Amino acid sequence: MTPLDLIIAIVAAFLSMCMFSTLYGKSSPLYALAEESYIGFGTGLTVVVNVLYIYRTGILGIKAGNWVLILGIILGIMVLFRVHPKYDYIARLPIAIALGAQFGLALRTTIFTGFLDQIRATIVPLFSGDAQTILYRWTIALCVIFMLTFFLYTIELKGPLKWSATIGEYMMYIAFGAIFAQTFMGRLALFVGTMQYLATPPWKKPILVASMVIVLALLIALDKTGLLERWTPEE
Repeated sequence: MTPLDLIIAIVAAFLSMCMFSTLYGKSSPLYALAEESYIGFGTGLTVVVNVLYIYRTGILGIKAGNWVLILGIILGIMVLFRVHPKYDYIARLPIAIALGAQFGLALRTTIFTGFLDQIRATIVPLFSGDAQTILYRWTIALCVIFMLTFFLYTIELKGPLKWSATIGEYMMYIAFGAIFAQTFMGRLALFVGTMQYLATPPWKKPILVASMVIVLALLIALDKTGLLERWTPEE
């Protein structure tokens, strides 16, 4: 353990507990401190990473003879005019080029991954393979049919169509619930990973516990003195 490791562990544990102070149920300057520190550190890191990327990819590439990169540097500089109200129109050209290129690439990818590949994955042989494979394929095919029936708005749903639409509706409820549960488990995994980072190796545990106690004591003290009620974060 070096002094730098100790400082990093103290700052990380304290700011993390300040961030979790939102669970207290009231706005506090501790949460504002953690939030603004995170945004500031993230912005600074983003600037440094992008400047290094521009140097390694653009400047060094131009020095190596790739003159096309000069156009990219010029377009990137034009984007900076966005912060000036008088010349912000100059930034429209590089932004339009970037959005158009990204839209074209994303559209091509979406057609295959979100449309054609989904159709290929649904239209499969229903009677080939073992019993488990057949069950999976029939389940997918029937679920797709039931769910698509729910979105038939041009005709009146009655009889078998009504039952199919009802089944599809409940299947979508099940799917949405599974997606929500997966999202919750992902957030829980992030929380567990953060706690593991703050508590590993063992010498970090006293720092984490002390940060919890200090933040909780500060919150209770601010609440008892009425400062939390008077605290209003800046808009």
